[in-house]
Amino acid sequence: MDIFRYIVRFLYRIRWYLAILPMIALVVAWFMTRNLERQYDTNTTIYTGMITGYNIEGGTGTAGGNAQTNINNLMLIVTTDNTIHEVSLRLFARCMMYGNERKDNNYISAEHFRALNASVPAEVKALVNRNSEDATYTNFKAYEKPSRDNFIFSLTNYHPYFGLNNITSRLKVTQFSKSDIINIGYSANDPGIAYNTLDILNSVFARQYQQIRYGETNNVIKYFEREVARLYRMLCDAEDDLINYNVQNRIINYGEQTKVLANLEANQQVSDNDLLMNYTVSKAMIDYLERNLGDRAEKFTNNRDFTDKVKDISRIHSRISNLRLMSSEGGGNNAEAQLELANAQKELEQTTKEVKNLTQSIQKGSTSTDQGVRTNTLLDKWLDQKILAEETKARLSAQDIMRQNIDRQFLYFSPIGATLGRKDRHINFVESNYMSMLGALNAARLRQKNLQMTTATLRVLNPPLFPLNALPTNRMMILLGSYLATFFLVAVYFFLIELLDRTLRDRMRSERITKIPVLGCYPKESSLRYRRYNKTISDMALRQLSKALLPHFKTGQQNVLNLISTDSSNGKSYLSQELENYWISIGLQVRRLTYDEDFLADDSRFIMSTSIKDLCPDILPDEIAIVEYPNLNDHSIPSSLLNMGTVNLMVTRANRTWKDIDQKALKEVQSQLENQDSLYMYLTESNRYAVEEFVGQLPPYTRFSNFVYRLSQLGLTATENNHAS
Repeated sequence: MDIFRYIVRFLYRIRWYLAILPMIALVVAWFMTRNLERQYDTNTTIYTGMITGYNIEGGTGTAGGNAQTNINNLMLIVTTDNTIHEVSLRLFARCMMYGNERKDNNYISAEHFRALNASVPAEVKALVNRNSEDATYTNFKAYEKPSRDNFIFSLTNYHPYFGLNNITSRLKVTQFSKSDIINIGYSANDPGIAYNTLDILNSVFARQYQQIRYGETNNVIKYFEREVARLYRMLCDAEDDLINYNVQNRIINYGEQTKVLANLEANQQVSDNDLLMNYTVSKAMIDYLERNLGDRAEKFTNNRDFTDKVKDISRIHSRISNLRLMSSEGGGNNAEAQLELANAQKELEQTTKEVKNLTQSIQKGSTSTDQGVRTNTLLDKWLDQKILAEETKARLSAQDIMRQNIDRQFLYFSPIGATLGRKDRHINFVESNYMSMLGALNAARLRQKNLQMTTATLRVLNPPLFPLNALPTNRMMILLGSYLATFFLVAVYFFLIELLDRTLRDRMRSERITKIPVLGCYPKESSLRYRRYNKTISDMALRQLSKALLPHFKTGQQNVLNLISTDSSNGKSYLSQELENYWISIGLQVRRLTYDEDFLADDSRFIMSTSIKDLCPDILPDEIAIVEYPNLNDHSIPSSLLNMGTVNLMVTRANRTWKDIDQKALKEVQSQLENQDSLYMYLTESNRYAVEEFVGQLPPYTRFSNFVYRLSQLGLTATENNHAS
């Protein structure tokens, strides 16, 4: 409770500072905010469709990624430097094109346009195209260079309307309760600037979003289109190369052609075996018949005409075999070859007939062989076998040609098969890559269409409105804040002083600093308001001191009041005189002893004294001795004299600083005392509130003073003081 009362007293003591200084701050704040700029706020609402919109790839929401993430990305795109930079330049272009120095319009107020127009150099004004906002924007963008001397670059960095950071700081982008709708708000001290900033932003950020979303898809589509075109060219080239190869090598159907070749080779083997077998049988029969014919056979073989005819037959058979071979290779469609074959067969028949006639003419006169067999029969068989052997020999010769042709065909077709397989694998590889890229291209185009659908859902539900009414200003909050801040700073300032200050001032501070109980306070004289009450207040303080001291005195022994102080001018002499006069007036026997009058501070009699009688031999036992000692900082007091004191009263001014040397002197006194409870502090030159703590309410007793005193004593529900006039 003492702490609370101390705080209340502290605030009451600095009441004028707390009342005047915050009021001064309030007046200064009111003067400085009298022309406070008004803010105009506008907003726009955008429907995105990224959460619940239709998706042609299946499901709902925007294709590609989490829907909420896409909305967050869209909200970030609104505030990116690239978007805000374009908004800044387009807003500047619009203001320069449509601003009017004499009349406010929907683009910029006349006052702000005059300030803007005055700051724009002539070379920048020359870039303004009055007929096209896009052309003006293009000119500004081309003119801008990252240089401190470039006006456009400086404008987009520092201007309150066109600076990127200034626009972003006043731009508020929020999502409505995790829905498809976002709200964009903007405020400025010019209604036209606020409206046009959002109006431009609506179109710019949608275009930026489309470029970002389409950019990656378009790049992928272009890549796939290039790859598809490249693979298609490779596939066509590979197929054309295969066609040319087939044409060059006369390949219609490699599998069927090789199958026919294999069949020909197999038939050739069978035919060779048959012919070889027939030839062997014919040779055996010829040998057998020649053995039976004996010299007759030799006669035939030695006959030149016969041998020539046989050779002709062999030649004709060879020719027939070659013609048949040529006919079989030509597919039987060569009429000239067929005609020649027919002529050869006729020639063979004619030659065969001639051989037989020649044989008959040679064998005339021969009847039979040695075994009795008719000669003409053996000769016919021998001649038939001879002709058959020649025919077989001729066919074997033709078969050799056919075998060579087949071997050449095998050597021809063997590498073609490997080459065709390699070309087919290459075509299949290119075709598979082509189909894969074609599928990826179709998927990318589908995604592009999906993005077009989702981006098309970016619709402005509520376009920005031109703000006609300004927002309420926070001037009252500024005034209240300045008042409260000043009040708080003043209180903190004096509170810090209160904590650090070592002025004794009142009972609580004195007891906190010195650790010695305070017996009372004596007031300082008032020179103005309470001047006529000085005597009354002094008497009240003196009676309180007497009332506090007398209970310590005991009958039947010597009572001594020791008045001590650490330095001079603390009021010991005045206090001792007043006490002496008051106690004498009430009938007490008092003896007052003062240093330098009744004893000397440097006298050995004082220094070596052990009793009060050493200072005043004639003092009576029933007299109260009031002893005023010299300053503790300059002189020492014998311990025996201090211990003889019934009360040792440390007198000091309340408005002085309690220094370290004072505390040291107090400690020395405490160390000398056997009964430290006899040591008290007494404050002189005290304030009224410090005195009232001991004597009660001081005059005058007006209603206001009664009310203040009652509050200081926390008498919140008490009645008025009966001293009130």
